[in-house]
Parts: sequence; C-alpha cells; structure tokens
Amino acid sequence: VCVRCIFRMFGAFSHACSYESCCSICFGILLPTCHQDEGVVPFDDISRIDIITSMVSQAIQREGYQIDGFSLEISLPAVVAANERAIRLYMKEKYGSENWFKDEMFSQQTMSAKEGLRLLIAPSLEKQLGVKHGNNSFRIRLTYTHDDASLKLKSLLPNDSNRKRKAESREGNDTRRNSTYDDKQTLSEADSFIHKSLEGIQDKEFCSLFKLPPEKVSKPCHLVISFLRSPIYIGGRYLKLSRNVSQSCWIIDDERMGEASVEEIIKESVCAISRGDGYKFHAAGREDIDVRMLGSGRPFLIEVLNVRSIPSAIEIQQISDKINSSEKKHVRIRNLKLVDNEIWAMMREGE
Repeated sequence: VCVRCIFRMFGAFSHACSYESCCSICFGILLPTCHQDEGVVPFDDISRIDIITSMVSQAIQREGYQIDGFSLEISLPAVVAANERAIRLYMKEKYGSENWFKDEMFSQQTMSAKEGLRLLIAPSLEKQLGVKHGNNSFRIRLTYTHDDASLKLKSLLPNDSNRKRKAESREGNDTRRNSTYDDKQTLSEADSFIHKSLEGIQDKEFCSLFKLPPEKVSKPCHLVISFLRSPIYIGGRYLKLSRNVSQSCWIIDDERMGEASVEEIIKESVCAISRGDGYKFHAAGREDIDVRMLGSGRPFLIEVLNVRSIPSAIEIQQISDKINSSEKKHVRIRNLKLVDNEIWAMMREGE
C-alpha cells in the first residue's frame, strides 16, 4: 500500500512522499506510474504529478483549444473502490475494538482515491495552464483503467440477473438531450456492472467474496487523457432569397436537390471559426425548397460540438458579414449572436 493511501485511510493527506511499488489499493494512481499509449511512464518523486499535467498541457496545445478555465473529471476503475472497501473492512476486523477506530471523526475523514488525485492534480494543472479550476464548459477527463483487475473482480461477483435488470432500468431512465458527452464519459460495461453490483452487496457477503486485505499488484493503471467542451449555440434569423435552396441538405438517390442549403451555407462559416467536432442545425419551422423566406426571417440555431475556440463578438460579426456579402445571394442572416441553451424556449415559440 502506497504512503498516500495509508495517509488518506486515516483521514490525513500529504503531497510529498517517496516511491513505492505499485499500490494494491490505488494501482499507482496516487503515486503515478501509469500506462499511456506511448508505453509505461515512470515518474521521479515530486515531479510525477507535474509530468502528467505537462502531458495534459501539451495535448491541449496539439488540439488547439483556447481556454479560460477548466473542470477536472476523473474516472477510476471500479476495482479501486472495491479495494478501498476491502481495506476498511480489514481494518475493522483488526482494529474494530480500538477507541480511535470507533471515533466518528475517523470514519468521516477518510478520503477517496479520486478526491486525493484531484487535490494533487488540480493545483498543478492551474499552474501549468495558467487558468483556474472550477465549474467550466471545458472539461479535462482523466480515465484510468485496469482491464485485468476489473475482469478478475467481475468474475468474483454473484451473477444476480435481477440486480442487473434493475441497474439497466435505472440506466435507461437517465436520458438527456445532450447525449454526446454522456456517451463518452460512461465507464466500460464491466466497470459499470461492478459499481452497481458492489452497491447491492452487504459487508458480510463482501468479506466472503473478496480477499482481505487486497493482493499485491505489479501492473499499474492505463491512463487516457481526453477533453470536451460543452456545446455552444449561435442563433439568429435567416432569409432565403432563392427558390432553389432547401433548408437542410436534401439528397435523393445520390442526387442533390437544389443548388445549396441554408444549413450548409451557415455551417461552413460558423465551423471555420469555432473549429468544432460537429454541428446540429435547428430552425423554428421550415419552408419548401421553392418557397422564399422573407420579412424578418426565420429563427435558427446552430449547435456546435466540442469547439476549440468560442467565437468573440467580432468573429460573430465576421461570420454574418461573410454570409451576407456572398456573390450568390441565396441566404442572408440577421441578429447573429452567441446564445445560451435557454434559446430552446424561444425557438419553440418562434415555430
């Protein structure tokens, strides 16, 4: 067991400590020796966390993200939670009669591996990136996995089909509009099953299934660093001046209908500046391809996913100017601006 796990199990925490072999509780997460795609990355004492944050910083630069802050999300394999529980039950078995163990303050002060890692990494990331950690649309995600340990742990769990069905039912009820990030942040099926199964196991059953304390381990976790920014919304009104332009891209039997589409004309200019992974075009109603849209225009919204740069007011105006000055006078836009997700109510009203 590494020094940091010993401290946190007793309600204390230390940033500085010496190198240990791979910890049987946290699998080296708190004293990082982790597998990345490039291979095993061992670190020297105090600089270990700094090297991980340096990897994060370099990856942000490679991706071209412009950030003014960040939130940190950490995903650990379910086996770490199982190991923490095994250690606590082992301590209870060995020291349960001791007054210090019975003290309520002792049980309340125990820190999880995830929270310990956050305390180590967040300040180092702030220093490395030059921005503050907090509630931010730009999310840094550190995903740790340990396939061997997870599969072994799963094999020890009882195959409770009723428990699994209940878990799947709860999972099915948790659906939200912006599912892009939800899909990316889900744990592997094995870890998800383990987490739900462990919640339903009483301490007595747990002790009969698992070895107390956990076995020694030699292989550290695998680390994947990823980033995601919440969708941004750019809205306004469009006028369609041509009777040969559809609202969205319209293809029948591999043949394009019309010269262009409102969606493509607006998307091209927006995505060139925001540099997102994808987009979704929404409009308050629609008109046929051979019908013009005049007057004050039809409200529209373009949702851009995982943008590298949030457009400034000047850049928004540049997008509008570029579309409105096009030689092909198919589409014109008005009142273009960056909006928040409350725009959905206005869109429904406009439709």
